[in-house]
Amino acid sequence: MSNSRVADNPRSRRSKNLAILALMLALTIFFCFQPIPIPGGVTLAFMILPLLIIAQGYDFKMTIILAVLMATINQIAWYTTKAAGPMAPIWQNPIVCMIPRILIGVASYFMGYGLRKAFLHPKYRIDEDGTRHLINGAQIYAKDSVISGASTAVGVVVNTFFCGLFTVLLYNGKILSSGTKISIEYILTWFGINFLIEVISFTVIVPPIILALRKARLVPQPVMGKEIVISDESQESKEELI
Repeated sequence: MSNSRVADNPRSRRSKNLAILALMLALTIFFCFQPIPIPGGVTLAFMILPLLIIAQGYDFKMTIILAVLMATINQIAWYTTKAAGPMAPIWQNPIVCMIPRILIGVASYFMGYGLRKAFLHPKYRIDEDGTRHLINGAQIYAKDSVISGASTAVGVVVNTFFCGLFTVLLYNGKILSSGTKISIEYILTWFGINFLIEVISFTVIVPPIILALRKARLVPQPVMGKEIVISDESQESKEELI
C-alpha cells in the first residue's frame, strides 16, 4: 500500500512520514522508560500507543520499523531502569518481551487493512467535465473509525495472549529471584487486570487520533476497496425512471 495521494508529492509524503515516525519513536522511548500509573496501582502500557496509531494510519513498512524499535527499546528498559522490578526476569527474556510487541503491529495493521478493503467502498460522482466528487465521505470516516477501534483491540489482544502464552510455557511453576511463584492462576490475574483496562482505553483513544490526523492531512486517506462511480448521466437516468 502506498501512502501517496494525488495532492501529495512523493518527496513531501516521505518527509511527513519520517517526521511522524520520529515523533512516535520519541513517544515510545518516553513511555518505555517512564511508565504512567493510573489509579488502582495498574500501569497502562502507553508505550504501545504510538505503534497502534502507526499501524492504523500508515503502511506496513512504517509499522514494522516502529514495532521492532519499540520491542528493542522495551527490552533495553527491562535491563536498565526496570531491572529491579519483581517480574524483570520474565520480561528480560526476548521471547516474552519482544515477539508479542512486534506482533502487535503485524496483527493490528493487517486486520485494519483487510477490514478497510472489505467494508470501505468510496462512491464518486463524475461531472460532465470529468471532475470526481466523493459523495459518501462521512460514512467512510465513520466506518474507518470503527475499523481503527476493532483493529486496535486485536493488537492489544494479540500482545496479551502471546505474553501470557510464552510466560506459561517458559516459567509456569518456577520461582523468581523475588520469591514470586509463577502459576497459571497468577498469570491470568496479572495479565487480566491490565488487559481489560488496555483494550478498552486504547480502543477509545486511537480512532479519534487517527481521524484528527487524517483531517489534518498528516495521515494518508485510508486504503479502500472497490470504487463505485456514478456519472451525471446515470444519475439523470435514475431520476427519470423515478
